[in-house]
Amino acid sequence: MEQQKKITSFAGVDVGGKDLVVALRRGRGDPVPLTIPNTPEGHRTLLRALRKKAGIARVVLEATGTYHLDVAILLANNSGVELMVANPLAARRFAQAQMRRAKTDRVDAAVLLEFCQRMEFERWSAPSTARLELRSVARHLSALVADQTAIKNRICAASATQTTPEFVLADLEDQLAAFADRSKRCQAEGRRLADADPDLKEAFTSLLSAPGIGERSAVILLGELGVLDQTMTPDQVVGHAGLDPRPVQSGTRGCKDTARKISKVGNPRIRAAMFMVALNAVRMGEVRAFHDRLIAKAKPYFVVQVAVMRRMLRVAWVLMVRKSTWDESLFAPRHRTVAAAAPCTPVRGSKGEE
Repeated sequence: MEQQKKITSFAGVDVGGKDLVVALRRGRGDPVPLTIPNTPEGHRTLLRALRKKAGIARVVLEATGTYHLDVAILLANNSGVELMVANPLAARRFAQAQMRRAKTDRVDAAVLLEFCQRMEFERWSAPSTARLELRSVARHLSALVADQTAIKNRICAASATQTTPEFVLADLEDQLAAFADRSKRCQAEGRRLADADPDLKEAFTSLLSAPGIGERSAVILLGELGVLDQTMTPDQVVGHAGLDPRPVQSGTRGCKDTARKISKVGNPRIRAAMFMVALNAVRMGEVRAFHDRLIAKAKPYFVVQVAVMRRMLRVAWVLMVRKSTWDESLFAPRHRTVAAAAPCTPVRGSKGEE
């Protein structure tokens, strides 16, 4: 059995559009600051610096749109490097917990270095090229759909007054038609990419089997969900989308049924796609029955909508991972054994005391 290699270096990498600012610590030495161009040659320079000492280099960098992607793929595919792509919110909260007042690239790199050494490490694996290409197309499609909605709203506002010239209305209609055409072409490209990869094609077919998921929604969902770790549980995917409940409790107010909202700490593109999926899915079968049960309990409209979104997302993930087709039993409520809650003891003299 091969002996596990020792971690000999730690690094925090602050990613910018032009430069990578690195805080590198080898062994127990002091951190060494490095500034390296965010270019293919610079990425190879960073890799050589990390591999200068024998053993494993453990690295943390923040997810920064697309600027971190190329260097992350290079590092993740190297056997001598363990890479974690940190959520920017987690890194920011970690810096605040350290009472950091300065906000510079070097300080951010030092914070990520401390994050790397102190926090739980979750290794990142690079998705396949096909999945990354599909995600890029899916995000472009999401942006085009958002632009279409914005133009429709502008047309509605411009049509509300007779002072709007016909030229403006005609030009807005031309823009809307152009965006619609571009959306169709982008959707077709997403379908082509999915069909070209056997694994993605199976997942795409599975998504299309679910009620409420059309080709556009399937492209967007597969683009966003396809790059995730396939071992994630449905509840973890719900949390990734920011659709997980966010209970609010303070003091004796916790004795009552407190209002809940969704966390929204997650991927907004998935939430937007699932909103449209839920709107269509509530017209059919078990989804309609679940929707009507909540309405009968006098639940507010958006509470019902989010509940359908959350359950449909769980089912969509299961269909993708298992490469199976829609089955209403997957959407049916899960039966759980709920332990009796401990009684809440009121505090004497509080407003909530009876």
